[in-house]
Amino acid sequence: MISTLRKDGGRRGLQLVVGALAAVPFASGLSGVLVGPRALPGVDEPVDASVDNAYRYAHAIYLATAPVLWSTVPRIERETTVLRTVAGAIFLGGLARLLSWRSAGRPHPVLIGGAALELLAIPGLVAWQHRVAALAGQD
Repeated sequence: MISTLRKDGGRRGLQLVVGALAAVPFASGLSGVLVGPRALPGVDEPVDASVDNAYRYAHAIYLATAPVLWSTVPRIERETTVLRTVAGAIFLGGLARLLSWRSAGRPHPVLIGGAALELLAIPGLVAWQHRVAALAGQD
C-alpha cells in the first residue's frame, strides 16, 4: 500500500500512480485510433462511418492525455493546473459515460470499470496531488 502519511504527502507514490494510470488512456486511445469501434468488447459488426469517425477522433484526444499526464510526473507537486485540467476532462468523460448508460443502456463491464476510474479514482488523485503540493508549499 502506498502511504500518503509521509512528510511529502506520498509524492513518490503519487508519481508512480500517475505514471501508471496514464497508460490506461494511452492504451485505450491507441487501440481506438488504430482499430476503431471494433476495439470495444462485443463490437463485431462494422459501424456507421460517422460513428467510426467520431470514435477515432475522440480516442486521439484520449491518447493525447497520456503524454500530458506523464509530463507532470517529474514535478508533480508543481503541476497542479495541468493535472487538474486533464483530470477534469477525464472526469467529464466519466459523466458522459453515465449519460450514455442512462440513454442507451448498460455498457460492457470493461466500460463500467473505465467510468469507475474516471469518476472515483480521478477525484482521489486530484486530492492527493493537492496534499503533495500543499506540503511542498506549491498550492
